[in-house]
Amino acid sequence: MDEIAENTIVCSRCGNSNSAGRFFCYTCGNYFAGTENGNGTKGSDKQEQSGTLVSVTKAKVLMPGGAEILLSGAPTFIERSNFDGTLPRDILMSISRQHVLITCDNGTYYIQDYGRDGKGSTNHTKLNNVDIHNKGKQALKDGDRIELSLQPELMLTFKLM
Repeated sequence: MDEIAENTIVCSRCGNSNSAGRFFCYTCGNYFAGTENGNGTKGSDKQEQSGTLVSVTKAKVLMPGGAEILLSGAPTFIERSNFDGTLPRDILMSISRQHVLITCDNGTYYIQDYGRDGKGSTNHTKLNNVDIHNKGKQALKDGDRIELSLQPELMLTFKLM
């Protein structure tokens, strides 16, 4: 891949480059979680902490049906729009618009049942069969199973790369 411009946000869902400062991807509509320089990621595999660059472990979330969401350290939402066209409407509508937020801090990924304004999703989230609704950030480990909306059809798997 060519070097990405310093003022570019790369969408974790579709891989499209967007102008810095955008709140959502121009191509697929994916919302960029609050990060530096206008809610996006610069597309590198390094994060700046206190003036030094720290290497970020890359990871992915395996979705039902084989799709993947690539994680590069930037905050990433898993939301209803990630499943458009792949699920029956009744199951799709059980997923919140911003259901969970995955963040990375010092090389460790965390998941939070997010929902509206960070107050938790309507239909909850389980991490390894434990409900994490209103429990704040939970550390993720390779192979962790994430169940959205208490629906077995919405089982996701976190994988380190």
